[in-house]
Amino acid sequence: MNTLRFALAAACLSSSAAFAGPFILAGTDADDHGSASGGVNNDGWFFMQRALENIGAGVTNSNQTVAVLGSTSSAASAANSAFDLSTLASGGWSRSNIATASFADFFAGVGSVNINNVGILIMDSGDNIGGGTSGSTYVPYASTINNFVGGGGGLFSQANGYQWLTALLPAVTVTVDQNSGLALTPAGNAAFPGLTDSDLSAGPWHNWFNGFSPIPTLATGTGNGEIRSVIIGGTGGSITDPGGTVPEPASLALLGIGMAGLVAMRRRKTA
Repeated sequence: MNTLRFALAAACLSSSAAFAGPFILAGTDADDHGSASGGVNNDGWFFMQRALENIGAGVTNSNQTVAVLGSTSSAASAANSAFDLSTLASGGWSRSNIATASFADFFAGVGSVNINNVGILIMDSGDNIGGGTSGSTYVPYASTINNFVGGGGGLFSQANGYQWLTALLPAVTVTVDQNSGLALTPAGNAAFPGLTDSDLSAGPWHNWFNGFSPIPTLATGTGNGEIRSVIIGGTGGSITDPGGTVPEPASLALLGIGMAGLVAMRRRKTA
């Protein structure tokens, strides 16, 4: 009986992890180094499109709105194009641009579009692009953003300084840098089908991450002769607790078989 109870508890823990959302944190200002022509996104904007498509596939909170946070001018053009030419736009998702003046209400869950009814948050590259929003603007809402991801929402952030991230995780170092050239890792190639190193390298990158080892590195750059983690991403858990992963279907099937076996053993013992 104790064994059966343990199995039931394990099943509950596994299923709870499935509510966690995906996130991609990039040290690039891809929004400042891309374009669209003939209905196709190019270079950095194509990376943004692929990032949104990757995240959208992993959102588990049942919401299908992308909230473009604070972006105006060039930053808004990039985010809008990344979404509008993505498979999300043709797959039932919508986009809403949230002004910085509305952040307090948005993150408090007030208004027709708010943190409680969106599926993905997208942050631009801050001071690296016209119309960008500095990462310090999000510091008061850092815990809310973390809870949003932990509850199944998705997040795509770019090189905005990441003050909000270090407010959540002081042990994480986000270094301001400026170097050129990025290389996709095997995980990055899997995450962004069709994206090339040259797409990512259309402009310089500005931030890199250290102390975030549980999170896979999706693209690397070189600085001072060392390999830097410039784009990282997680598929489960929250930002502060990224260890959770969404169980694979095969794993769930095996869990079900194991549960059935335990129930059968219990019945034989009580017969």
